[in-house]
Amino acid sequence: MDTFIFLEASLEIVPEEISNHPAVVADALRRKKKVNEILLEDSKHHFAIRGLKFKEKRGRPEIVHQCLLLLLDSPLRTFEIYVHTIGDLLIKVAREARLPRNYARFIGLIEDLFKKWRIEANGITLLEIVELNLSEILKDKKVILLSESGEKFEKEMLKDEIAICIGAFPHGDFFESTLKKLGNFKAVSIGKRSYTSLYVTSKMLCEYERARIDEFLY
Repeated sequence: MDTFIFLEASLEIVPEEISNHPAVVADALRRKKKVNEILLEDSKHHFAIRGLKFKEKRGRPEIVHQCLLLLLDSPLRTFEIYVHTIGDLLIKVAREARLPRNYARFIGLIEDLFKKWRIEANGITLLEIVELNLSEILKDKKVILLSESGEKFEKEMLKDEIAICIGAFPHGDFFESTLKKLGNFKAVSIGKRSYTSLYVTSKMLCEYERARIDEFLY
């Protein structure tokens, strides 16, 4: 089965090194949660995040939230969805999942996921942190990595069983450790400019649906 993967998504619990920062402590108190139970968010913890390594890539959960809503709206059922976090965790998102469109509710859901490692409803696992790595789920697939420096995208690239990998962070480059796990990937670009993760996801989903038109219509 084909796969969409969001790489290095800005989803992480507040790291220990800034757990005592006033902005973080105040947010935890307001929400009546422990510091180690809340998601890192730039809108609330901006001054704390400035002291973190790779700060430009962190604290933006809304990016993957928007992208996931877009993919889950597709009527196609020919692809799986995974989220690879900046902390190197891998989350499997079931196609049956109906994520909250309200951002605050989404944050609460992901915080619950990091605590329980699995979210179920009516006997179905909707979200799960799986004990796999990127190399395992990409095995035997043609891996396409969306990158500004990649070669021009052609629709023929979507033939065969594929994995479409899209960065889900606001700024910065992919970690070398992540790229190594992708194996023999092809870097592909949809244009000469820098685009948001949401735009790239929208563009690639449209191209993918065109390539799988028979499944889309019937």
